[in-house]
Amino acid sequence: MTRVVIVEDHPVFRAGLKELIETEKNLQVCGDADSTTTALRVIEQVQPDMVIVDITLKGRNGIELISELHRDYPDLPILVLSMHDEALYAERAFRAGARGIL
Repeated sequence: MTRVVIVEDHPVFRAGLKELIETEKNLQVCGDADSTTTALRVIEQVQPDMVIVDITLKGRNGIELISELHRDYPDLPILVLSMHDEALYAERAFRAGARGIL
């Protein structure tokens, strides 16, 4: 079972994404957060197998969170899920340590 943390500032989208992920037999949402501060606390507590991060968050942005997570958990896969223009953020996300972007 792959344990996932969702970091997304919109509660309705976060809830929908959780439902979608949990329809997969091998995926389980083990935590969620709406800000970088909460995300860091949740990730430290639950030690997930992967994290899905939005670019726009409360507090610091998702790129900063990705960079910090990559520094502290270099083997943790991070996927960016964002409505923002890929051309603007993809390179920054990958440089920060993301492994994929949607």
